[in-house]
Amino acid sequence: MGQKVLIVDGNIEARNTFYEILSSLNYEPTCVPTAKEALTRLTEERFDLIILDKDTPDLGGLEIARKIREFDKETKIILLLEEEPKRDIFSSAHQLNIHKVLKKDFSTHTLMREILGALRERRSSPQPYPFSQDASILIVDDNPQVRETLQLFLERKGFRVLAASSGEDALMKVKLDKPKIVILDIRMPGMDGVVVLRNMKQLDPSIKVIVLTSVRDDYIMKEAQQEGASEYLIKPYDLEKLDVIVTSLLLQKRSRDGEENLNR
Repeated sequence: MGQKVLIVDGNIEARNTFYEILSSLNYEPTCVPTAKEALTRLTEERFDLIILDKDTPDLGGLEIARKIREFDKETKIILLLEEEPKRDIFSSAHQLNIHKVLKKDFSTHTLMREILGALRERRSSPQPYPFSQDASILIVDDNPQVRETLQLFLERKGFRVLAASSGEDALMKVKLDKPKIVILDIRMPGMDGVVVLRNMKQLDPSIKVIVLTSVRDDYIMKEAQQEGASEYLIKPYDLEKLDVIVTSLLLQKRSRDGEENLNR
């Protein structure tokens, strides 16, 4: 599977050109005309590179980047300008961790050479945590893109990751594989997330469950906490924040298990 590229540009000709070039090189481009559509896509799937036009119709490229960085600190962003970039734009781009600022000019090879160079740069592989190989994490979500994104991210961190698309499948995996942590979507067809949470805690009271939802609902949040949820995250979630939560829960569990062993 090729790397995924999200192109956000109000100009249909530019979107078409990017699509033709990138797809011909076996990348997977997704083109959208507005910031609203881009942010919706980013709640559903993960991209290797985001290309933003500075003058997108509903929001400027810098403002889109600012919103993306509220929940995604690491995906590479390239900002495109109609004119040659000036010093002030580089300062704003640096603050938002924008990878490159380029003139949108298809008349030379420079633009695509820079974009392809960004795609070919390998991210440094993070060192796995010392306890990660012993810790399995179960992702429960009926959206395959969400499962794929979370699985890829956590596997890069060194964790063993399982996935389930329904509550029934998740409960079977808890019985058989005994994961340490579950990342659970609260809104799923069939058995809803809170019911799944209750059944998981009955199977294994020590299991840690992080609840995900796209809508903040105080009643559901309270219900999930009463059933033993350890954390509650609103989509679109920050993957680095999720990483911190997972690490914290595993450290707590490791510390508790060590205390229990000493007291035996």
